[in-house]
Amino acid sequence: MARRAKIVCTLGPATAGADRLRELVEAGMDVARLDLGHGTPVEHAATYHLVREVAARAGRTVGVLADLRGPRIRFGQRATGAALAEQRAADLRFALGLGVDLLALPFVTSPEDVEVAHQVMEELSVWRPVLAKLETPAAVRHLDAIVAAFDGVVVARDELGVELPLDEIPLVQKRAIRRCRELAKPVVVAAQLLDSMVEQSRPTRAEASDVANAVLDGADALLLAAETSVGAFPVPAVRMMARIIATAEENGVAGDGGPPTGSAGNVDAITAAAAEVAQSLTVGAICCFTRSGATARQLARHQPTVPLLAFTPDRAVPAQLSLTWGVETFTMPVVVHTDEMVQQVQDVLLSLDRFQIGDLVLIVAGSPPGLPGSTNTMRLLRLGDRVMARPPVHAAVRLARQAAPSPEPVP
Repeated sequence: MARRAKIVCTLGPATAGADRLRELVEAGMDVARLDLGHGTPVEHAATYHLVREVAARAGRTVGVLADLRGPRIRFGQRATGAALAEQRAADLRFALGLGVDLLALPFVTSPEDVEVAHQVMEELSVWRPVLAKLETPAAVRHLDAIVAAFDGVVVARDELGVELPLDEIPLVQKRAIRRCRELAKPVVVAAQLLDSMVEQSRPTRAEASDVANAVLDGADALLLAAETSVGAFPVPAVRMMARIIATAEENGVAGDGGPPTGSAGNVDAITAAAAEVAQSLTVGAICCFTRSGATARQLARHQPTVPLLAFTPDRAVPAQLSLTWGVETFTMPVVVHTDEMVQQVQDVLLSLDRFQIGDLVLIVAGSPPGLPGSTNTMRLLRLGDRVMARPPVHAAVRLARQAAPSPEPVP
């Protein structure tokens, strides 16, 4: 089975150019990180467009994460209040104008910090997931509220190590991962994972254990910073991380400790049941239909042992899900009946080398299709079985009405 935990690579001088970016994609980069604290807007824009070009040529979905600038320190004090809000708003407008898929907000201290991002996105009529970077004692104190308010979390262990006793950092990491899984929010473990590979071609044994333990804790993604931005071995670092992750997943139990407790809603109940059914029946894959990505994230939090394939009509969702554990995404046209959704699954899976006629797959979807939050159905499909050739009368009538010309006005 393919690697499930995702890899985020920080781009910089060591990874400049199309050839090096192509090597990163081939080595396993799932998300490219633009650190707005280093480099110029012109450089970041050029890198962004190059990532899109390289990913398209490779036929891969690679998300782009913009990491906003932190508070600038002047005369021994960090910028706060209105000055910090203005800086963040400017960074948000720049990143959203580029078209990035994900945003990371540094030095979050309270759940209210997300409001500046929401205000700018409302102003620009665009929405992107916003991740909170845990870097301060205040963020740790308000962890539960921050996870609830934001769309995910980055555990920035380097900054936490400055602010907190070192012996507390592993516990903060585990607590953040657990809480994010409970709420189906992606969680990224960052900082010094393979730090020795900035200068050496191989990591230390302690670093290999650190990466493996983050995977076994249940992290959605692991972030390489200096290793890929300024290091001497950026591509080997990605290959090594992919290898350690795959070995940990193959021989360990990701997210050990049982499935997390989530909300009591319909989607949570259906996805929890789907993960259990997939395990007991040994299905070949779980296939879910999602408009916003929420159903895929709910399934991913249970970290099922079978492939997790998401089908969405929204072209922005695949790159946003590139940060979520185990999710492989396909963009499909909107349909009006569940049998048409089943046919889409069959057509896609039989086009892949990994599946063949006779394989059993589990489909999670909403009825009627296309409504966010309507996930209410599980269906088993044996690939090759005949699916209804045409939609039932009520759906056909609806289609005919949509296609019919408007009546002439009465004189």
